[in-house]
Amino acid sequence: MFKDKVDFEFKLKKQNFFLLKGIRDMNVSQLKKIYEVNDLKDYELRNTEDLLKVHGIDFRDMAGYNRLDDLNKQLYSKFIVNFFNQQGLKSRISLIPKGIYFVEEIEYLIKEDPEDESWLIVGGLIKSIDKNGLKSVLHEWKNEDYNHMVFTENKPKIYLRFEYLHRGRDEWIRVISENFWG
Repeated sequence: MFKDKVDFEFKLKKQNFFLLKGIRDMNVSQLKKIYEVNDLKDYELRNTEDLLKVHGIDFRDMAGYNRLDDLNKQLYSKFIVNFFNQQGLKSRISLIPKGIYFVEEIEYLIKEDPEDESWLIVGGLIKSIDKNGLKSVLHEWKNEDYNHMVFTENKPKIYLRFEYLHRGRDEWIRVISENFWG
């Protein structure tokens, strides 16, 4: 498959180029080889440098990263390594980080029946908050079926939001700590 280490490293660099472009056509045995060449025999990333060498992902080259304060940048750098390590190898192949944001989330709520105690979520607003406290709209959604109704806003939730593409689908999670997310 490879003539020598130089040939492998060339092909690895070429593979990393395609990874950066989002083309994830490698298989698990190829990914294992990349881990092994980087002396990661247990297939666990040790740090963000390993993430770059193995997956071609520069954790700093994410949408929103430059807007984070130093504390959230530090949390994110530890989280992303742990997050990748918690995925199976097959899952890691199709995982493409898209952005990291410190956000404020507000849900739009209505009561379909005023007598009812429960609220229905009919929309939401997510604002990115930069290190200076400036806010900008990141996402907003509304269920058009309820446009005729008056809604109320819930108390804002503040958290670190990691957005990624996984198996062709946009996904996101709340980063609670370097080892806990959901």
